[in-house]
Amino acid sequence: MAKNDTRKRLVNAGIKVFLKHGYEGGGVTAILNEAGMPKGSFYNLFPSKEAFTCAALDAYVASFTELRAATLCNGSLTPCERLMSWLAGHRECIEHQPEAAGCLAGILGQTGAVHSEKIRQRLLALFACWERDLINVFREAQLMQTLSPSMTPEGAAALVINLYEGVMIRIRVEATTRSYDFLTQILPDIIFIQQNPPDKK
Repeated sequence: MAKNDTRKRLVNAGIKVFLKHGYEGGGVTAILNEAGMPKGSFYNLFPSKEAFTCAALDAYVASFTELRAATLCNGSLTPCERLMSWLAGHRECIEHQPEAAGCLAGILGQTGAVHSEKIRQRLLALFACWERDLINVFREAQLMQTLSPSMTPEGAAALVINLYEGVMIRIRVEATTRSYDFLTQILPDIIFIQQNPPDKK
């Protein structure tokens, strides 16, 4: 097996294991068992679990590149459409996860992974990028006068991230997407001014 294929297989296995068991429960042995590979294959590619976790985070973020481009960064959609399409895309990802769902960044951020400065900086960069995309969406809404006057672009972005991460915890605990569906129902009314169609005469 080519080195790049081995690396990709291990990283994908690591993402699954971390999503299911968290950082502490996602030991090297569990990752190798998920990948169906020998122990040497791990340490030939990664000097430590810390380095492996950073690689897993990078791959996790990259897996959402197409969704990000088609939704949050899609200038042909209205700001509300961009946000709701993005949330719908993530819901599809949740449904396709065979076991415990969750956000890898949120799961790692709640565990001992944050005691590693390298992993913590990776998580901070991930959230900063996510926040930047959302702020751009809400700045456009503000220019179009469709952002709620009670919201700033920065406040709306923080609200979405905080609510999303909280909902992902509840999904793991409750094993249902009800809280996610509730989130997508209420967000448009909280963040945007709803444009009522003109009365027909």
